[in-house]
Amino acid sequence: MDTKKVLTANLKPGMVSSEAAYTYSNHLVIQSNTALTPDIIDKLKYYAVKSIKIYMAEDGPYIATQDSPDNSPETNEIEDGAIGSTYFERIQESDEYKEFKKIFTASVEKFKREINDLILKNTTDVISDMLEEVNTILSKTRNPLHLLDMMQCLRGYDDMTYMHSMNVALICHIIGSWIDLSPSDIDILVTCGLLHDIGKLKIPVRIIAKPGKLTDEEFERVRSHPQLGYEILDSKELDERIKLTALQHHERINGTGYPNHLTAPEIHQFSSIVAIADVYDAMTSNRAYRKGICPFTVISTFEKEQELYDPGLLYLFMKRTIEAYINTEVLLSNGEQGKVVMLNQNHLSRPVVVTESNTYDLSRDFTIDITTLI
Repeated sequence: MDTKKVLTANLKPGMVSSEAAYTYSNHLVIQSNTALTPDIIDKLKYYAVKSIKIYMAEDGPYIATQDSPDNSPETNEIEDGAIGSTYFERIQESDEYKEFKKIFTASVEKFKREINDLILKNTTDVISDMLEEVNTILSKTRNPLHLLDMMQCLRGYDDMTYMHSMNVALICHIIGSWIDLSPSDIDILVTCGLLHDIGKLKIPVRIIAKPGKLTDEEFERVRSHPQLGYEILDSKELDERIKLTALQHHERINGTGYPNHLTAPEIHQFSSIVAIADVYDAMTSNRAYRKGICPFTVISTFEKEQELYDPGLLYLFMKRTIEAYINTEVLLSNGEQGKVVMLNQNHLSRPVVVTESNTYDLSRDFTIDITTLI
């Protein structure tokens, strides 16, 4: 279905947005596939959103029916309690995602060759080429939250270490921009993300990609990768922060991390950022041994383990990430389907959800969880 950009002043109730709308400071106002109401249009005007793209039918703007005001033309009907295509499945079906995946896959293949050159040829000249691959991927996304959605949809890449490292670098770019790092510092931070797991290249793939439980010996081999990574990078002419991040990205601020059981004052800020990006990508991406986890579940895990991470960085990342899912349809663990209408600042993973018959404040009712975005 075609789309068209329409001035906010010319929007009419029933039109359906084909993209998310954000304030000038990049806070979410509405999610994509939102059927416009008078209140939503007023909200767009209040936040000075000048225009948005809407879906177009052959005879003019697509208008959501009164019987299903929240359905977009991209959303399957939900009948008899069965879920049609889910939030991420619809993204995967879009031409925009298919183009993103094509560019991402090509960039990761180039990054794979570049990182091998870094190791085998002992040259750091390829760093600028690596950063160019990151920028190529970023050019195919609209904003940080759109990038996170695209990344979570990626499937089936064989070399998980390379793909994961690219994902972490992209998330580092997002966090770096959110904390207003300078462009040069963002480049260093992104390079930290690209090279944080370089030590895994010294560990057999059969161990790294093993779908079952690791033996004690295999587990210790995997845990050696920060030290191995530091040893690979230590002799190269690189910013010390890049080397430190390879060594420190599994340290935790309460001293329970590895390899050196460092505490908060001893862990560099860039290592703390990579630690958050590393865990978020590991949980949201599909792996040989499990499917990716719902973003609300990931944020819940972060909340339960918040003593492990830099508190300021973690809260900022959780808050800005979960804002993407305001107005998103979700499936609850009790089988009801509803919409996220409000975030709870003290329990970001447990928003207010409105279903056809109930309103659930999940920060007060811990017997119900969000299981899926739909």
